[in-house]
Amino acid sequence: MICISIINTNGEEIRKNEILAVNWHLEAVCNYGCKFCYAPLIEQRKRTRLSSKTGELILRSIADYGVRKINFVGGEPMLNPHLEDWIIHANSLGMTTSIVSNGTRMSERWLSEMRPYLDWIGLSIDASCDGMHAEMGRSTKREARLGESGHLSRCLEVWKNARKLGYGLKLNTVVTSANLDDDMAEIVSRLKPDRWKIFRVLLIDGENDGRVEPLMISAREFAEYVERHRTKLIGRDEVQIVAEDNSDMLGTYAMIDPQGLAYTNMGGRYRYSTSSVAEVGFAEAWAEVGGGFCESGFISRGGNWDWDGNPHGGFRLPILGGLSHD
Repeated sequence: MICISIINTNGEEIRKNEILAVNWHLEAVCNYGCKFCYAPLIEQRKRTRLSSKTGELILRSIADYGVRKINFVGGEPMLNPHLEDWIIHANSLGMTTSIVSNGTRMSERWLSEMRPYLDWIGLSIDASCDGMHAEMGRSTKREARLGESGHLSRCLEVWKNARKLGYGLKLNTVVTSANLDDDMAEIVSRLKPDRWKIFRVLLIDGENDGRVEPLMISAREFAEYVERHRTKLIGRDEVQIVAEDNSDMLGTYAMIDPQGLAYTNMGGRYRYSTSSVAEVGFAEAWAEVGGGFCESGFISRGGNWDWDGNPHGGFRLPILGGLSHD
């Protein structure tokens, strides 16, 4: 771990740990109703969104700290009115830019306009058919009322347009009891993502407990899902699998919430800084919660990958993620 000393806003010396990538949950609102979501951000939805200028201060502070990649997430980040400004600003600061979305509002025109500034697009596709997406709540609120989902078809259209424009493409899949037996091999082979991240459904105290339990699966079941797909995709060298069990996900992400608070999830519960990054800077805000971050865990889960490489595909990354058993 790399540490240096810096001075905080009170003139006190604090230690600075190297953080290479930050996930900014910039938007609390989401137009989907995923039953497994561990970032519902309910309290944050009650508060006023940050201004464009405040968001730029956060990005500047992150870049000054030495962060190399910023990942815009939610909620649904495409619902935030300042997203485009912040992507452009992050790019101007020299950071690699990435977004993870359900594909909402990602028109071909939007993708084309943002291409000079946005490097990576991650789309969340959990199943090979929308019947399973509907069961998991991966659908708009209107679709959910009808017991339907059009998520897969929307994402396939976004993916086609993004691929044509030369974006780096990541595919995210959350494995639950609803899609545990699904076969994603054909669709993954067709999409050819630069990275396919497979997550075991995660319970976070105070966020999704009380509703996610019916969707939980064991570590063994998750390992079998990953191994089954890994076997089916042998010979497809362009498909790089990164598997994250619950232990890989806890304490290995540096995050900022919609109000600009730094936070971690070590121990299965969110721990927030008392002050916003915009107010005290990322170094001071992170110093409050950084004890809940494990740099070796970040590295072992594949967090430090070649995001600066050619975003036209073809990364040669290892299959990562511990496949532990109960």
